[in-house]
Amino acid sequence: MDEEHRGALRVRQQLTVLFRALVGQRIGRALTKNIGVDGVCLITEGVLEPGTQLELQVRFPDRAQPITLVAEVVWSSLLDQPAKSYEPPTAETGLKFVRIDPRDRSFIVQYVTLNASPL
Repeated sequence: MDEEHRGALRVRQQLTVLFRALVGQRIGRALTKNIGVDGVCLITEGVLEPGTQLELQVRFPDRAQPITLVAEVVWSSLLDQPAKSYEPPTAETGLKFVRIDPRDRSFIVQYVTLNASPL
């Protein structure tokens, strides 16, 4: 997704994310490509279906507890095919936050504001 389609600042940083689909059995681990006040871009194993709602646990540096929130997959596309046939393909997945505690949203706004740099 192009930067001009997003109105908010984003921070390019790799944060560890654990996720679980609210419907179905899919669970996984991912790294953020970037994070903003309204959403996040993850590097995932395989493409995730747009519209899927995920519970995310995002770990931030210097914060003991992860932030838990619900996000919805907006888009997901393959980055490349794996070199080995037994390796899963890697995808880039954009999510928008749909349910987040106001205090956690404030933390993310402050984090993004303090760490923002051009993408």
